[in-house]
Amino acid sequence: MRFEVCRTGSGGRKRELLTDVAAVVVCGGIDLISADGFDEAAWVIGAAGLLSVRRKFPAAAAVLVASIGFLTPGQLFAVLFCALYTVGTHARVGAGSLAVVVALAGLTVPLPDDDELVNLTFLASEVVLQIVLPLAFGLYIRRYRQMVVMQRDQAVARERDRIACEMHDVLGHKLSLIALHAGKLELTGTADTETARLLGGTSRAAMRDLRQIIGVLDAEPVTVADLVESSRRAGVRVESRLSDDLRTLPPRRADAVRRVVQEALTNVHKHAGAVDVVVEFEIVRGRPRLTVRNSPPAQPPRTCGTGSGRGLATLASDVESLGGTMSWGPRTDGGFEVTAIFEAAVSEAGGGVR
Repeated sequence: MRFEVCRTGSGGRKRELLTDVAAVVVCGGIDLISADGFDEAAWVIGAAGLLSVRRKFPAAAAVLVASIGFLTPGQLFAVLFCALYTVGTHARVGAGSLAVVVALAGLTVPLPDDDELVNLTFLASEVVLQIVLPLAFGLYIRRYRQMVVMQRDQAVARERDRIACEMHDVLGHKLSLIALHAGKLELTGTADTETARLLGGTSRAAMRDLRQIIGVLDAEPVTVADLVESSRRAGVRVESRLSDDLRTLPPRRADAVRRVVQEALTNVHKHAGAVDVVVEFEIVRGRPRLTVRNSPPAQPPRTCGTGSGRGLATLASDVESLGGTMSWGPRTDGGFEVTAIFEAAVSEAGGGVR
């Protein structure tokens, strides 16, 4: 398997080109310093030139550089170091292993045999400096790049989930209001100027929110009071029982409360229609408690059953991540109730839902 971080765009290709040119010039220049005569210098220049194709053919470049090092009496320390580093960062496992074997053979075969202890010490140092060190460094850089790509992909996935969740919450609420307004027009069978105006305004607000979400812009924050008021305009009789403690919640908890209210009211619009709803928030034994309950509908609206059924379950996991619990279900009188209980509230500067 080949592990690489793919760069796209002219900027990335220009950086790679400049890096390759620098590798040829710097590594070749270092080894040219120790070259003795024109012949050795020519071999060094040829080996350094192979570094220009090291990204595309990392193993082949390393094998050729190691072979030149075996054939010439001169030293190719810097060029071989760079070639084996590229094997670590780019080469496939099989081809890279072959390049390492060739490089190791090139170091061990020409050793003098007059002093065995000196030979072993020299061999060990050469193997460590010219093979193990560049290879380990290259493998480390490869692993680092993999982690960067993985973290980037995870960040992209989280952002996609956030946008999808925001679209579900914001647009689902707006569209449920549109459905209620349209239902009123359908039931009356006559032109209702006020309802038509609300229908148009809600539609434009939904489109504005959609543009903000797609553009990953910071939308104007929706408050619990805004949600209650928009439901009232749609014909839902909402009684708000919100204590002032709601303003003191930390931002994450306050946002969770707002989202639960939004989802609960959206479900009322879809499945109950114009019914009596109570939105209640209070601190019970130091723990914030939110309850949204509605009376049974006289006749379910036509949008009943159109939801995905995943909104409350998704919110429940978010509430649990904050140390709270969430429950929902039908009431004995035929209505429905959603309850969220959070951990003891902790005041935090800049937090709260209005």
